[in-house]
Amino acid sequence: MTDDAKLLHLLVDALATSALREVIDLGASLDVIVVPVKGVVLARWIYDDVAQRPYRDLDVLVPRAGLPRLIEAVRKKGWAIRHVSIEMGELEFEFDRLVVEVHAEFGRRDMTRVSTEEVIGRAHSDRETFPFEVMRIDDIDHFLLLVANVTKKSYTYSNAHHPADLERLLERLEGRWSALVARARDAGFATGLQSVVTWMADEVGSELFERFRRLLPRHRRLLPAVVRLHRRWSSRRPGRLETTSGLFGLALATLTPDDWSMRRRGLTRLVRRGIYRRLGRDPG
Repeated sequence: MTDDAKLLHLLVDALATSALREVIDLGASLDVIVVPVKGVVLARWIYDDVAQRPYRDLDVLVPRAGLPRLIEAVRKKGWAIRHVSIEMGELEFEFDRLVVEVHAEFGRRDMTRVSTEEVIGRAHSDRETFPFEVMRIDDIDHFLLLVANVTKKSYTYSNAHHPADLERLLERLEGRWSALVARARDAGFATGLQSVVTWMADEVGSELFERFRRLLPRHRRLLPAVVRLHRRWSSRRPGRLETTSGLFGLALATLTPDDWSMRRRGLTRLVRRGIYRRLGRDPG
């Protein structure tokens, strides 16, 4: 990493830290718990140097019931809203040129039975990571959140740092692997976990994930050939979600819940929202 790149990462991190404090304080004024996830905290928790884990935006979880109040408060603050969807539990706005992504769903709606309320309920207070108090979610929940994000980004579009994040978190969780498998099963997301484990072991070449895969039921070994096919197709068509490849990836993500009714709902929602967009309407 060049000195200029490192400096840029540190500047983004400083801005994200400032934004995090503002958003947490705003949430507290509304009685809405705001929990940081992904880049801003993983850079501190699983890397030796913050600059080793670059990121470009701030991600936080909130309870679904608190999302409408937070949306209204962000509007009153005058922060520019880039995207909002009550149905999908999403809010994206800008704070001093930094994008803040607020998630009221765990990964994506209809992907798992896990709710943000459940995850936040397992979180604990952390007064050491930042100069202010934050809530820290359980490492198993954080790992499954990364799995959900890799899945919804269709493997191919997962960020370059996702494999390293997954590897470092799985290594930290080694004494809790059985608990990780059990929580994924309880969440109806064992199939999604298996698909990402297959991707990490076969496509990324992770020996750690190959070892972990031995704990998973053989009948859960879903879609390795389809995942490889999709990655090869996508590498030739880099237009992301505007392309047929991207839509295929989103459809693939709807197949990762264990529950067939969730799979049907997810695919139906994807088709319906796609039709709305084709008609020039906001799916909300």
